Amino acid sequence: MPLTPELRASYEAVLHDQESEYSDVQQQISAGQARLKDLNSSISILRKRLNPDATTTISSSSSVTPSRPPSNRKYASTSVRWAILDLLAESDSKTTAEIAEILIAAGVQTRAANFANNVSAVLSTTMKEQHNEVQQLPDGKWQLTEKGRSAIEHIRTTPRFQSAMRGSRTYARF
Repeated sequence: MPLTPELRASYEAVLHDQESEYSDVQQQISAGQARLKDLNSSISILRKRLNPDATTTISSSSSVTPSRPPSNRKYASTSVRWAILDLLAESDSKTTAEIAEILIAAGVQTRAANFANNVSAVLSTTMKEQHNEVQQLPDGKWQLTEKGRSAIEHIRTTPRFQSAMRGSRTYARF
């Protein structure tokens, strides 16, 4: 059934309004993420100056601690997706920022200006939309779905994953 001109105009107005709001929210998020990056940098510098001998980790909140302290290099040779699957399989649900912080602390290497953006893209696009491995809870935290649990159980049996967990450089980052 074709749209009437009035209905089409109404849809176009609503679409324009939604697109405008989307753009506004996206700008607010970008500004907030830039501020978080600045704060993380300042906190890291201050912690290092207070205790130069301690290894520093990025922390967006002093209350954010991994459920199990990761070894410094646990995820150094794994993909972000595999690291997220493994982390969420071993812990309670986490926010994107918490996941990013823990992965960096556990050795994931990145050149991203804001690694949380990378983690967000992997979670929402690859893991949620393409593979249905995670779901976002109403509080914004992420948890594995049954499909995600099944995926990491299988991945953990592969030589590639086992090699990465041993820290071997047999395989390139994937």
